Amino acid sequence: MPNHMSAERATKRANKSHRRRWIAPVVIVGVLLAVYLGGVAVFSFVFMPHTTLDGADVSLKTASAVGSQKSDAVAALQTHVTGNGVDLTVFGSDIDLTCDGASYARSALTQVSAWAWPVEVTRTHDLSAEAGVSFDHDKLAALLAPAMDESRQAASEDSGDVISYDSSSASFALDDRVIAQYLDVDAVAGVLSTAFAQHAASVVLGDECLSTGGSIEDAVAQANAYVQAATTLTLADQDVYNVTADQIAGWVTIADDLSVSLDTDAIATWCHGELSELLDTVGAERTYTRPDGVVETVNDGSAAFGASVYGWLIDGETAADELAAAIQAGQPTTLALPTLQEAAQVNPGGQDWGTRYIDVDIPAQHIYFYDNGTLIWDADTVTGQPSLNRGTPTGVWTVTNRLSGNINLTGPVNAETNEPEWDSHVQFWMGVVRNIVGFHNAPWRSTFGGQIYTWNGSHGCINLSYADGQSLYDLIQVGDVVVIHN
Repeated sequence: MPNHMSAERATKRANKSHRRRWIAPVVIVGVLLAVYLGGVAVFSFVFMPHTTLDGADVSLKTASAVGSQKSDAVAALQTHVTGNGVDLTVFGSDIDLTCDGASYARSALTQVSAWAWPVEVTRTHDLSAEAGVSFDHDKLAALLAPAMDESRQAASEDSGDVISYDSSSASFALDDRVIAQYLDVDAVAGVLSTAFAQHAASVVLGDECLSTGGSIEDAVAQANAYVQAATTLTLADQDVYNVTADQIAGWVTIADDLSVSLDTDAIATWCHGELSELLDTVGAERTYTRPDGVVETVNDGSAAFGASVYGWLIDGETAADELAAAIQAGQPTTLALPTLQEAAQVNPGGQDWGTRYIDVDIPAQHIYFYDNGTLIWDADTVTGQPSLNRGTPTGVWTVTNRLSGNINLTGPVNAETNEPEWDSHVQFWMGVVRNIVGFHNAPWRSTFGGQIYTWNGSHGCINLSYADGQSLYDLIQVGDVVVIHN
């Protein structure tokens, strides 16, 4: 019996020892599970350590606290609004601005799993969430109304254009004085909703906030395409004029319906007018230096025989068409100007003929024939008598014809006698002013030069001795330039 009791007690002691061995782990697991579940519960409404939300530190803050803070911050927001003729500060209190801070905080909180908190608490979290804001649209419209009304008033009083040109930037842009009348309040509200949600201190209203934004944007783009087409005009491969953005802007027309066009009539007027005055040299005054160093000025004077013939003449009509096409292409380019007549060189206001020419110096009563800067012939002369309105026509001309032999020069028919006013026979004729005035020998004269022309001058022709007439005839060619000046 004693042995049996001893065995039973030994068994009981063994069972108690076994129970103590598995109770400890169960307790530990239970504690850990309780801690874990507690953490899940906590981080289901508290943000993890090392967490920022839209840049603000929310570590270990409750979602409700963060939500309340967000709602208060949004309500107190103020944003400076500019663009499209608007310049005002919108306060959240002015438009009853509110925010669902609770949803905002919950949305951010769920971005990190509370069930993974043992790992997540060791990490850094930079969170962002959408903060749905709302406000009274009517109150926003009331804030915008003054700017819109002022814009309409400016457009009415000043005939302001929605799109205007700024020479400092060489471009067209919306005119803030009148653009506000096209504001789309709903579109502005959408932009401000985003700005308020992001706590933006300022916002610039763009084309998306205009009721005709697409049309205006297209018009600005089209107008600027024109002014970007700066064009260099050339004559004889030489740059002679730069058509600038400022000049092109003056030819751009923007209608009330925002259609953009190029005023081709204005371009034609400019080509026929200002451009022709600048580049056309036929009949224009020109100053030049003769090879002997004397500076002379030639012009058409009284132009009793019509404008002189030598020089540049641009084709204004074709030039206008080509310039308009170049601008409409919208790219900078170089345009060779079409011409009706060309000269030897481009030199507005100066010598545009070549180095071979005949210079008739009326005051000196002397003629010089230069070729490549070398004097190849010269002679005294007698020109037209100015006191009888028979002065030799000045200007830049060319030799039209040359004849030799027995040449009969007759004047206009006298109505009383029915006979020519003069009938002269010469041996050499070289026409200059059409076939009316020219060089010829004058057998009836024995002396030339000096002041003879003032009291016994010709009827307008350029008189020479027989020998000088013959030698000039041998040198001269049809097309040679003749410069006649006082």
